[in-house]
Amino acid sequence: MSISRLGALSVDVADLEAWRYLLVDLLGLHARPRESEQEPLLIRIDDHHHRIALYPATEDRIRMITWEVDSPEELRAIADRVAAEGVAVELVPTDNPETRMAVAAFRFVDADGFPNEVCFGPTIDHRPLERGDVIGEFVTGSLGLGHVVLMCKDYPAAVDFYTRVLGFRLTDYIVWDGADATFLHCNPRHHSLALMNECFSFKGGDFNHLMLEVASLDDVGRAYDIINAAGIGLHMTFGRHTNDGVTSFYLRTPSGFGIEIGHGGDLVESDDWEVKTFRSPSRWGHEPQKAG
Repeated sequence: MSISRLGALSVDVADLEAWRYLLVDLLGLHARPRESEQEPLLIRIDDHHHRIALYPATEDRIRMITWEVDSPEELRAIADRVAAEGVAVELVPTDNPETRMAVAAFRFVDADGFPNEVCFGPTIDHRPLERGDVIGEFVTGSLGLGHVVLMCKDYPAAVDFYTRVLGFRLTDYIVWDGADATFLHCNPRHHSLALMNECFSFKGGDFNHLMLEVASLDDVGRAYDIINAAGIGLHMTFGRHTNDGVTSFYLRTPSGFGIEIGHGGDLVESDDWEVKTFRSPSRWGHEPQKAG
């Protein structure tokens, strides 16, 4: 009984128009129509109703990290395990089938303050999604949205919670320059979650980045050219990771955290996967960039 995949990311944003410019105008992602300025900007990239929700706010913060499970039994089992840890569990009202985004869901906040939602039966949009001019297709489906990386004050305790309570499985480690990262999977995607100690300028509770995997390396290159031409800041330049083999770059969002756009991630497809420790996060590239 474990988490099955990353479902969505919701963010409170102070500059919604800057986000729209980045995701819709530059990268060509599909935004669902809004009926009022108070409603969130919902971004669709596949058959899910939306994968990214941007809520107008006065401050930037992570509003919700949504995970999916494949059965109501798994949902109940995980909710019980979270509650047994002394963590408050909030059931999400799903009485109205016309407006709900899942059949059932619950929420909790982890020790570092990250709000999490676990759901079963997410809403699907059956209508075809037009192929984008920049990014033609995302790698989602049973692998989920991509991955998130979270900074943790008590790093060993966070790894214990997400593995023992939520059922994530160990993929590998990267240890370098005072940084320590544990990579966790819940399906064949190399990792849907990575947890890190406090390092560099990051503190516990900081959201490091969201990763979106695309189906073509050319899409990564096109996005990289467009982001650079528009003067959008980077967290890291073009490069290739050691552990999952992803070729990617990291852009700086208007909220300050990163979005990694990458291609070619390794899959964990057997139980005899060998856990390894890497001493560098990248084979080449991925040079850190200062905020400009």
